[in-house]
Amino acid sequence: MRYTVQVAFSGSRSHRVRQEANAVSNAAMLARHRARQRANRQENQHPAASNAPDHDEVLQPAYDHELPSEDTPDDQPEDEEDNWVTLDEEPPPNPIDEAIASRMEAHRREARLFNSSVVMRLLHPIYIALKHKTQNWAGPEAANSFVNCRCLPHTLTKRFVDLVDIIGQQRVKLPFCRCTPDAVRLLQQGYLAGSPMQPQTAFSMRLMIFHNDLWNHCHIGSMPFTLALQDWLEPRSGRLFAKNSKNPRELRKPFSSAVDMFRELNDMSHSLVMSSLQLSEQQRLACVSCPACFGPQPPNANQYPTATRDSLILCLDGNFQHRHHAKASRDEAIRSHRFFIQPNEVENMKAEIRIKEMENKPPAQADRCADAHKAADDKRNESTWKGCDDTGLMGCCCRHDSVVYVANIYKSGEQRSLPCALIKKVLTAIEPNRQVGILYDIGCSLNKFIAIRDLFGPDRSRIKFATSIFHAYVHNWLCQLEYNPRYNVGWGLSDGEGLERMWSYLSPLVSPLRYATRNHRLAAISHRLKYHNFRGHNQLALWLKRKFTNAVNRRRDTRTILAGLLNLPNRHEHNRSSFTTKYFMRQWNNQREFQANHTEEENDRKARLVKLYKEEAVLELLRNRLMGPEVFLATEQQVSELLDTIAKKTESLKKEAEDLHRSNSTAEGTQRSDEERLLLLLWDAKSELFVHAVHLHAEEQPIVNSRTIGERLGTKLKEKIFKAIQTRRPAINKSIDNFNQCYKNFAAKFPDQELSDFKGDLTYEVFADLPLDDKFWNDGLYFHSKAPWAIDPDVRAGINCMLILSRIQEEFQLIAQELARAVGWAIAHYNHLANFIDYLSDQCER
Repeated sequence: MRYTVQVAFSGSRSHRVRQEANAVSNAAMLARHRARQRANRQENQHPAASNAPDHDEVLQPAYDHELPSEDTPDDQPEDEEDNWVTLDEEPPPNPIDEAIASRMEAHRREARLFNSSVVMRLLHPIYIALKHKTQNWAGPEAANSFVNCRCLPHTLTKRFVDLVDIIGQQRVKLPFCRCTPDAVRLLQQGYLAGSPMQPQTAFSMRLMIFHNDLWNHCHIGSMPFTLALQDWLEPRSGRLFAKNSKNPRELRKPFSSAVDMFRELNDMSHSLVMSSLQLSEQQRLACVSCPACFGPQPPNANQYPTATRDSLILCLDGNFQHRHHAKASRDEAIRSHRFFIQPNEVENMKAEIRIKEMENKPPAQADRCADAHKAADDKRNESTWKGCDDTGLMGCCCRHDSVVYVANIYKSGEQRSLPCALIKKVLTAIEPNRQVGILYDIGCSLNKFIAIRDLFGPDRSRIKFATSIFHAYVHNWLCQLEYNPRYNVGWGLSDGEGLERMWSYLSPLVSPLRYATRNHRLAAISHRLKYHNFRGHNQLALWLKRKFTNAVNRRRDTRTILAGLLNLPNRHEHNRSSFTTKYFMRQWNNQREFQANHTEEENDRKARLVKLYKEEAVLELLRNRLMGPEVFLATEQQVSELLDTIAKKTESLKKEAEDLHRSNSTAEGTQRSDEERLLLLLWDAKSELFVHAVHLHAEEQPIVNSRTIGERLGTKLKEKIFKAIQTRRPAINKSIDNFNQCYKNFAAKFPDQELSDFKGDLTYEVFADLPLDDKFWNDGLYFHSKAPWAIDPDVRAGINCMLILSRIQEEFQLIAQELARAVGWAIAHYNHLANFIDYLSDQCER
């Protein structure tokens, strides 16, 4: 008996074709399965006694091991339930078929982009008009329909559309006509289509606005948002079922498409306003980035010193967390997005650098700062970039943390062409004579790179470089004296860490955008940066007030410390008079002059000496081991190996000592060599402590920001920070003990010399409270000088106070000019808008 089963074909086209081809065999298999189930039910209902096995049958084997006889007929019918199917190996795909399929997919993608662009051009004017009429869909007319179609009723076509709002969802049969695109007709009713052509789903504009505000404050993906929205709406307005199913509809794809359309409409509106106002590039930057930096020049600019007059301070930094996997998207043309510079600008900068290198032929020389900066070396990141096309971002922001420009890094590291392209973009946008200060992690290296190749031509004279404040303390002392913003004029209290705060703000986007399409990744980052700058505009006055208050408080504290130092007698003068501010500044100038006379070769020699002294200490430890009783417990071979090791190490140390212009014997030395050895070991111990101090302050910086600038930290993040601080404590205590021991060794040998306020009694609590610009971190003993700035802690404290007061005074000057630029921009922009509105009114009346 055969059963005829009607199979409903569903799924993709290939699935439907496969189901249709196997319909007959599937129906027969289903019939046999049902017959077997019916037979089992009958046996369970009428159990037969004959089914119980006899005694003789139980003794028989359960399996016949003998092979069937050869006279078994070949035409014996097989078991009808034998459903074995031989699967043939699929042949390799035809390259022509693959090329055709790829071309068809590319054609569908191009058609989809073309349809989207056409619909967006039609949607945008309607969007602007309805946004004004409905007060951004928040006024009393937001619920009204603005459909103005005059087509006859019999020409309309009706189609079911799922309308999703923030308070309900429903499936409605809506009329559509030929004169108005479907997406435009839905927008006139307050809904944004989920697809450009024949949309089946639409979302209300107030839902899109709510999602946009929610996404700006706390990133949420489309999938969790739509699932939460369905859980919220279904108990209140019923479920939207999928086609021919009782399962709920999946709203992620249409909602994601609607979000992209909503963001593009906002970007088109902004571009229309900017192009209509006919603003210059600097005026655009004042509107979208920072009016305090790119506003009009203050009328009293000539009253300020040259170091801070019309100074624009920018920050540069790279981020390699925002990578993108190459297989996550197809080969699509990259669209231009706000804040991102064009890829050809980076390529043009690369070409310009190559031309300058061929002209000037700069010598290849190692740069320690660049080598220490891991992101600057491409080879150290190749494993991280494996499988990625976009490997990160290179950002440029002002000192108010507002984004100016961003460059997308494509299959490379932090190449010099990226910051150079951003700098060139800024120079072409601002006034031709304005001074520009660049704070960069390796600003010292970039400055040398640009100077050797003679980049930027006449604009080179108005550019100066420094290192960002936290990275500056990682550089060696000679580099700090030249590039630390706290030791050089014109930087105020700028820290150069604005991009670090911006990367933290963008960190929630790292994971979801890694597998998005390239255009979607850039659009999402651009949209988030847009809100970042918008929030900065609203809080600019608060930022200036907070910076001014912090500067006033720090000036008061510094003046208190300086007043105490000025009352101390100056034991370096013959008349024993008190310290003066001029004396402190003279000592600072002497220190800088002394630094200018030191070369890299001398620094290498000191580093090699430190290494030599440490190895001598290890060698002495090995000698002491031979004198101990434990040597008698060792075997003859172990003692022989130890003696050979000592002999080889002694010989190598002798050769290295000869290279360093020391005596031939590493055991002898004069008092001068002993002092040099103890000073360098003490300097090395303090340098190791300083590295711990920088890391500890970096760990504590988010907590400090939460107390000063109001950044919120959750309980989990605070626990992680405190745990990281406690993890560092054992290593810090070990370094503190090493420093105390080195100081005690030096004090025991030379008790008349005083090098530090902590005479071998430094503790973790005191160490953790030391600021990074404390006098304790001065590296005067590194130079082995007897000048007051090198050996007297009071002189170093006075120099530090004078430098801080100078930077605070510059900060006041910068804040005053920034406030004048912001107010001037607000007045000028208001007048420009008023004049443009009057112009439009006159045009409408004509």
